[in-house]
Amino acid sequence: MTFGIVIFPGAHGDKELKRVLEGVYGKKVRYIWNSETDLSGIDALFIPGGFLCKGSSNSVSCLENSPVIESMIDFADRGKVLIGIGNGFRVLCETGLVPGSLRMNSSQRFVCRNTYIKPDSDNTIITRNFSVDKAYRIPIATGYGRYTAKEDVLVQMRHREQILFRYCDESARISEEINVTGAVDNIAGVCNEKKNVFGMILQPERAVFPDGGNSDGKYIFESLMEYL
Repeated sequence: MTFGIVIFPGAHGDKELKRVLEGVYGKKVRYIWNSETDLSGIDALFIPGGFLCKGSSNSVSCLENSPVIESMIDFADRGKVLIGIGNGFRVLCETGLVPGSLRMNSSQRFVCRNTYIKPDSDNTIITRNFSVDKAYRIPIATGYGRYTAKEDVLVQMRHREQILFRYCDESARISEEINVTGAVDNIAGVCNEKKNVFGMILQPERAVFPDGGNSDGKYIFESLMEYL
């Protein structure tokens, strides 16, 4: 089984992700640059976080000029698993692979901290090992983590169970007080209607090794490994 990690200029987080996939789960990893188009042999694809396209305000143009995007869209259309983490989530939004958009945090500041999240559903490929009644501690590191979508889109997403995670407190209570990015409905992650494309502000690869004091990120990876 081979996992692909797509690398855009300015991206980081790929080394942590590779360490988890190879070191913890024993999977083969292949880096795929944004100039490439060949995704043959890839079983699941990740877009890691970082300052994609060097954080340029013209990031949409950068994405449009990345040949890998068309291959990614085809990959997702064929039902393959595609996961965007941090600004990788932003790529999924800007290419229309998941609904909604990501904007600058309501605080207008970069947020790097552990946060508690609560899964909205345990019925997706990456949430099957979660309990919907429990809070999980997973870090975020983002300046553009404020998820937003039109109300009619949100209604459809709720109906279709496309909301993956919401920010909560350690007792799994959801409130605006602990909405660390200012996201609509405290949303920290969503998926597409087919439930094979997943975007999240969370950075689970930073919360897998117990020696780091927090290993709740493993539930995402273990859910995925059981499916594949």
